[in-house]
Amino acid sequence: MNGLGSRWVRFVKQYGPISRNDNMYDEQIRRSARRYEVEPLDFVHPLEADLFAAVSKDVARASSIILTGTAGDGKSRLCGRLWTELGGDAGEWTANEIYQEISTVVGGRARTVGIIRDLTALPANGTYGAWSGKPALLEAVNRSFFDPDPDFIFVIAANDGQLLDTWRRAVEVPLSHESYELLEACLVEGKPASRGQLAFFNLSTVSCVPILDLTLEAIIAHPGWAAAYAEAEVDGFFSEACPIRRNYEILSSPRFRSRLRQLFELMDLNELHTPIRRVLLLIANMLLGHPLSKDRLMSPVDVRPMLRSGKAHAGDIFQNLFGANLTQPRRDSLEIFEFLNRFGIGDETTNRIDNILVFGPSDETLRPYYVDFVESAFSPQALDELSALRNDYLERPDATQDGEHLFLDSLQAQRRAIFFQIDEEQSEELRLWDLTVFRHAGEFLRDVVIPLRQNGRVNRAILGRLVNGLNRIFTGMLVTTDRELLVAAGLSGSATGLSQILVERISVAPRRHERIELRAGSLPTLIVEIDSGIEVRLDLNLVRYEFLMRVAGGALPGSFSKECHEDILAFKSTLLSALARSRPSQDSNDLSFRILSLNSAGEPVDDVIEVNCA
Repeated sequence: MNGLGSRWVRFVKQYGPISRNDNMYDEQIRRSARRYEVEPLDFVHPLEADLFAAVSKDVARASSIILTGTAGDGKSRLCGRLWTELGGDAGEWTANEIYQEISTVVGGRARTVGIIRDLTALPANGTYGAWSGKPALLEAVNRSFFDPDPDFIFVIAANDGQLLDTWRRAVEVPLSHESYELLEACLVEGKPASRGQLAFFNLSTVSCVPILDLTLEAIIAHPGWAAAYAEAEVDGFFSEACPIRRNYEILSSPRFRSRLRQLFELMDLNELHTPIRRVLLLIANMLLGHPLSKDRLMSPVDVRPMLRSGKAHAGDIFQNLFGANLTQPRRDSLEIFEFLNRFGIGDETTNRIDNILVFGPSDETLRPYYVDFVESAFSPQALDELSALRNDYLERPDATQDGEHLFLDSLQAQRRAIFFQIDEEQSEELRLWDLTVFRHAGEFLRDVVIPLRQNGRVNRAILGRLVNGLNRIFTGMLVTTDRELLVAAGLSGSATGLSQILVERISVAPRRHERIELRAGSLPTLIVEIDSGIEVRLDLNLVRYEFLMRVAGGALPGSFSKECHEDILAFKSTLLSALARSRPSQDSNDLSFRILSLNSAGEPVDDVIEVNCA
C-alpha cells in the first residue's frame, strides 16, 4: 500500500495532533512531503502580496520588515516565499540557516536583504553576513529602521511575545531604546511605523476565516484524493465504507464547510485567534481522527481491520471536529478544540431536536427530519448501533449500573451531527443556534455583522433590544424601555446593583447632538454620542452581544457572564465621566436629584427631589 493516495493520507497525518513534532515547523513538513513524494500544500497567504510589495523594485521607500504573530501563523513559510520571490534558490533556503541574505533591487537600486527566519533562535555568537555576533546584527537592524535610504534592509520574523523582549534586553546595543518604542507602538497600540523606515506585519490580526478557506481548498483539491479513489480497496482503504473517505466527502460538502466557516467567523468575533498550524491540525484530525488508532489518527493500513471489527464508525468527523477522539489532557492542551468546545454543541439542545432523535424513526411527522439529519450523517454501522440503543432505551429507559443509559450518552454525537446537517433555510424553524451556548449567534452574524460589513444599517429593533439590556444593567431594575438609554448611578457609586439616581436620558433616535448607533469595525461597535464630538464606544464581541440579548430577554446579569457584567458597568462609568465633562454642574446652594422608578408597565418614571442647603 504505497500508491500516491496512501502516501498522501500518511502525509496529512503529519499535520495532526501527533506526539512527534513533525507538525510544528514548515521545514519539517516540506521534508515530509519529499519523503512521501507528494506535492506539499500550497496557498497564497492573505498578507503575501503586501509583503512582496514592501521589497519590490518599485516601492517608494525601502524599509526593513517585521513579521510577527503567534507560533504557527506562517512566518517561516512567508520568509521562504519571500526568499524565492527575491531570486533566492529554494534549495538553499531549506538548509535551516536562521540568517540568510541576498542582493537584489529594492526601491530603485541594489540593496542587500537579510532574512532572520526566527529571531528568538538566533545564536548570540555567529557570523551573519558582514556582522559578527547577534549584538552587531541587531545594531545594523536598528540603524536600518531609521536610515532614510538604507543599503541593508532586514526581514525579521519573531513571535509577538518575544519580539519586544529581544529589544528590551538589548540595552547596550545602540538605538535599541528607540527601536523598542517604535516596535511597541506598532505591536501594542497598532500604530503605523511612522517614526522610522519599517513595514510591520502582525499575522495575528489576520482573520481566521480566510485562513480556513485557503487551507480547506488546498487540502480538498489536492490530487492525492483522486489517487486515493483510484486505489480504493474492496473492504479496505478508501472503499465506500472507509471512514477516511466518508470524512473527506463530508468535509468537501458545501453545507458542512459553510457551517464550519460560521463557527470560525464567530471565533473571530469572539476575539479568538487561530493560527494556520492549528487550522491544519484541526483539518487533519477531522479527516483521520479515531480513538482506537495509533496517535488517535488513522493510517490507510488501519481501515480494513477497523471495518472487520465493526469499529470504523468511531472515526466520525462530527466528533473529531471537537477532539472527541483525543484524550482529555491532549484535547485540553490544544486551544483550537478548547475554542470550538466553548460553543457547547452537543451539550445544548431543544425539545424538538431531541424528539427527532428519539422518536424520529417511528413518528410520521418527524421521520423526514430524521432521514435528512441523522441517516444522512452516519454510516450504516453507526445507524445500526444507534437503532439498537434507541430501541433498548424506549423499552428500558432506566439507567444502567454505570450511570445513564448508553443511548443518552450517544445524544451528544447525534446533536453535533444535526448541527452541521440543518440547512440555512431551516435554521429559524429548528432553532439551530439553540444547539449552542450562543443562542443569538446566528442573528449576530445575519442581522448585525453582515449588514455593517456591507455598509448597511442594523435593524432598529435589534438596537432597541441592546439598549434595553444596557438599561437593565445600568439601573438594576427590570426596565422595559428601548427608546432611550438610561444612565443612572447609585448612592455609593456607579457599580452598585441598584442605581436609581438618573443622570441622563439619551435618545436612541437622533436628537440634537445625541445618537446611539452600531458601526462597523474589527468588531461591531455600539456608539453613544452624548454631545457634538463626544462619543463613548463599546465593542460588541459575540459574548457581549449574547449577554446583552439574554439580559434584555429577562436573564439576570450575573447568570451568564460575570466578566461581561463588569465590562458593561465599566462602560457605564465611562459614560458618566463623559457626561460630567460635557455638562459640568453649575455652582448653586440647591441640589436636585432625579430618582428613577418604574410604573406598572416597567417604563421609567423619574421624580425630582430638591435639597436646599442653608
